[in-house]
Amino acid sequence: MKKILIIGKKDAEGKPIVYPDKKICQIVADNNTSYLLFKQGKIEEYAPAPEQLENLVNGADNFGENGYSVFSSAGNLDAAFWTFNQNPQNSDKKYYEWFTKKEFRQAMSCLLNRERIISQTYRGLAEPKYSFFPAANKFYNEEIFLQYRFSHAHAQKLLESACFKKKDDGFLYDQNGNKVEFDLTIVSSSNTLSDIAQIIVDECKKEGIEVNVRQTDFQRLVEQLTSTYDWQSLIIGLSGGTIFPTQGSNVWLSGGNLHMWYPLQKTPATDWEKRIDWLYNEASCIVDEKKAKPYWDEYQKIILEQCPVIYLVRGRSFYALNNRWDMSNVYFDNVGGAETTHIFLK
Repeated sequence: MKKILIIGKKDAEGKPIVYPDKKICQIVADNNTSYLLFKQGKIEEYAPAPEQLENLVNGADNFGENGYSVFSSAGNLDAAFWTFNQNPQNSDKKYYEWFTKKEFRQAMSCLLNRERIISQTYRGLAEPKYSFFPAANKFYNEEIFLQYRFSHAHAQKLLESACFKKKDDGFLYDQNGNKVEFDLTIVSSSNTLSDIAQIIVDECKKEGIEVNVRQTDFQRLVEQLTSTYDWQSLIIGLSGGTIFPTQGSNVWLSGGNLHMWYPLQKTPATDWEKRIDWLYNEASCIVDEKKAKPYWDEYQKIILEQCPVIYLVRGRSFYALNNRWDMSNVYFDNVGGAETTHIFLK
């Protein structure tokens, strides 16, 4: 490895100080492997999953000579969501007719047991996600929230209104006599999503709906979303598009390449998507916040009513760092994440 002299800098023996011009980074794709490497002191930082937090906090005293510190912030600004494929490329599939019915999507929201997810998966370290914008967004409105919360009774009424019927065999059928059964795709590397998926399977089964969990790697999931469009329903999370309402134009506008349920529309496929496009574009050009507010209020209401995506929960954020670093310049919050740009070894 070549070394470069730092002019004017010398060590205690009077020799010029050198530093390497190459940095070798270890890429670890599996979260469980990263956890083990951190506990072995082989990597410096780690963001624990909910099921790892208790052991991580209680094991700090047994971590080599330095130990580590665990930081906590408020709940995440972003949340994973459940969404359904409404791309007309799949119009010959039975699920296409189900997923394009607003009442069906609303019913799925009513079968999403967020409190059970919080208790069972997040160990109580989360809260339901019922709003569209997070509180940090200047257009967040606490009076605008999701109406379709966990309720089997409400789900049954919505399904009945959309001509679904539960038969004597215990399964739900559509008006054409097709049994309601569909896939739920998740990333295979996430134990958290695996737990959530099983809870969804269990709650849907009570209404006669058969949900088959399909685990895949992240790259394959991205390919399905952006290229092949051959998925049915999935859980995924996006980040970086919540603090300002004009972020996420490639997701919320009908022509966006990440308009999950039906991307790259030449013209809006539905009246409500057409209205969303108009509100987004109009509100984005209004400087006066008071004048823009009614537009963003209606925008949020439509999305929470139509349920193209169904938000799950906002988990709390945690971050662990080896104590051999000086913690005086470490900052961790739910807006900027872990800021460690200006930290130094003790």
